[in-house]
Amino acid sequence: MATAAVPATAAAQEEVEASSGFTTVVNQVIPLIQGESQDFPAAQAMIPQLTAAIENNRDRELAGRVILAIGNGVNDRQLQRRGIAMRLESGLAEADQIGVLNWYAGNFALEVDDYAASRHYLTAALQAGYVPEQTDLVNLIARTYTEEGNDRGSYDFLTGAIAEADAAGNPVPEAWLRNTLQFVYEEDMLPETTANILRLIRDYPGERSWSDGLRIMGQMLDASDDARVDLYRLMALKGALVDRPYMTDYIETIDPRLMANEVLDVLRIGLEQEVFSTSGDTYFDEVNGIANTRASADRRGIGQIISEGRNGDGLDAKNAGDVLYSLDDYAQAVEFYTLARDRGFDADTVNTLIGINETMLGNYDAALASFAAVGGERAPIAALWTAHVEELLVGS
Repeated sequence: MATAAVPATAAAQEEVEASSGFTTVVNQVIPLIQGESQDFPAAQAMIPQLTAAIENNRDRELAGRVILAIGNGVNDRQLQRRGIAMRLESGLAEADQIGVLNWYAGNFALEVDDYAASRHYLTAALQAGYVPEQTDLVNLIARTYTEEGNDRGSYDFLTGAIAEADAAGNPVPEAWLRNTLQFVYEEDMLPETTANILRLIRDYPGERSWSDGLRIMGQMLDASDDARVDLYRLMALKGALVDRPYMTDYIETIDPRLMANEVLDVLRIGLEQEVFSTSGDTYFDEVNGIANTRASADRRGIGQIISEGRNGDGLDAKNAGDVLYSLDDYAQAVEFYTLARDRGFDADTVNTLIGINETMLGNYDAALASFAAVGGERAPIAALWTAHVEELLVGS
């Protein structure tokens, strides 16, 4: 196949005249592709004779034009591609045609699964500054890697394109971010997945980005049940809690006997999403009965829970904070989570919980500070909560 399209060399520029031998042959072909004497099959039959007569780049460029015309006439895209390749090889194609010629050659190559050639031409079109209508040229080049089974090549190409766009201060298309996210998710690359999700929701905020990002994180995050609950809480806030397995895991972890009021919130969301049903759903009926009974008991007994939290150890203080959060008493929850931390309870856990409650209170700066202090398995979750707070700050 053709080498990369290059500007005409000085030697090529001097070859302004077609050779006499080539001129003799091409003058026999031209009447077959023009006017009333058109006979494209006959012209096609003369292509070997035409190419054999080529002596210089002017011959090659003219032969490419003729073969392209024949390809048009017989509706043969690969013949068109051959003509385009010859024009590009000649180095004499007009500068303003380099991009579009490579564009068509790349598409014609893609049609016959010649991915390496397609990538070669499409890359040359991109380098020439060609911008096709209604087609993302970068994504199309990335597709040539994917189609030949080289997903890593596609990812590397797209990340390079993203870096170039960032360096130039240009916006990065959403499709580039989604395609790179797909790769790192499938390859189980958690740090890169987290970074890609954060980039997607920050560059393209909205329900779809949040829902896709949080559900992907839910699928691949290998964390303790307690840590996953803090992800589920964010999913509930962002409208991404729509899957029954996540809802049941959420409910079982917080336990309807311990955080009944929060369980009732999850059940309500499940009914709204038609994940649970009040008719024939034995799981819903059982959990709803336990939670409703316990919810009123929590409200009546909150004084005793607070007293135990104040006078007990770090776990007692943390448990009091949990019940207070379930009752939407975020200010007191912050107080008891802070007390739990001071008494030695896991700092990453309580800093996450403090950040969540500060967020619910609208104390965004304090929330950001708390999330910034989170490490370990909760770090990706804290990063997502941070993005949520930053979004709230933009809208405030």
